[in-house]
Amino acid sequence: MLGTLDLLDKALKIKPANQWAKQLGITRSAFSKAKERGRVSPSLTHALATDIGADPIYWTAIAATEAEPEGPLKQRMKKALIRSNL
Repeated sequence: MLGTLDLLDKALKIKPANQWAKQLGITRSAFSKAKERGRVSPSLTHALATDIGADPIYWTAIAATEAEPEGPLKQRMKKALIRSNL
């Protein structure tokens, strides 16, 4: 299953972080912080997916799953996403 950092990499191939930051009204550090955390926030994921023409619902679901603490409920969410083939 792809992760939100994959979406971020795709977006950064389209335009640099400073241009995304200006377009989205956020600081450029949001991108470096996402890379440090190893995941992108659901709201930034949704915005990037929408703006690059990817499915924002799918990507927001991926981001929400990544934000959950490890445990059986997170595993259940991941399995559901894989089964749904969104």
